[in-house]
Amino acid sequence: MHAHAQTHHHPGMLPGQLRCTVSIGRPLDEVIHIKVELSSLNCRKSMSNYSIRKCASVASSELTSRTNVLLVRQNLLTPGNGIVFTYKSQKNTKRNCDVQLFSPSGQFENPTTSDTNHTCRVLINAPPSVKIRIQALHIGLLFNASPIFYLVFLVQIRDTNVLKTNVFKGQQLFLWHSSGNMAEIEFHGDYLHTEGSFRLSCPTVHPLQPGQTWQHSSPHSC
Repeated sequence: MHAHAQTHHHPGMLPGQLRCTVSIGRPLDEVIHIKVELSSLNCRKSMSNYSIRKCASVASSELTSRTNVLLVRQNLLTPGNGIVFTYKSQKNTKRNCDVQLFSPSGQFENPTTSDTNHTCRVLINAPPSVKIRIQALHIGLLFNASPIFYLVFLVQIRDTNVLKTNVFKGQQLFLWHSSGNMAEIEFHGDYLHTEGSFRLSCPTVHPLQPGQTWQHSSPHSC
């Protein structure tokens, strides 16, 4: 796949009011290569020397993502400033353990890998009209009280819509809600090497109506 995209300031917005994000997603066995063809960014003199150098070098920059999702985000301060870039997908030469889910609801367990330098993710893509609720049902690892241990054996859930990450560690079951229809769960430590050590349910729910609140379920039901 090969395509063209651009970021720019909307003429109806005042300076400092707009943050533009372009999200590019491809199948799990692909990565994304991006090349900036044109830049009209205003590399202002008020910037630090380091920032000016980075800004000036954008026009000729290229990069290849490590995963199948790439986010391009720009804080747009003045009209007419932005970039034009092309991107293309290519097969990922490195095997990974990521899993992508499109089902509106269900249960899943932590993916595993023998690679000690890699993490595993579960990517959830729900229909646009619903949000995601992730509920931890079972944590099968035994933990000791070492703070270092807790830093290594953890689960991260990323709310893709707002680019916010929550970290869960220890054996406490949790309930998490998304702000949009996409989420990423990333596993670390022994979760990567022990099948069935973490089990979650993922029922998708429709957006709340005015006056409604989230209803917390029991740890073993949706």
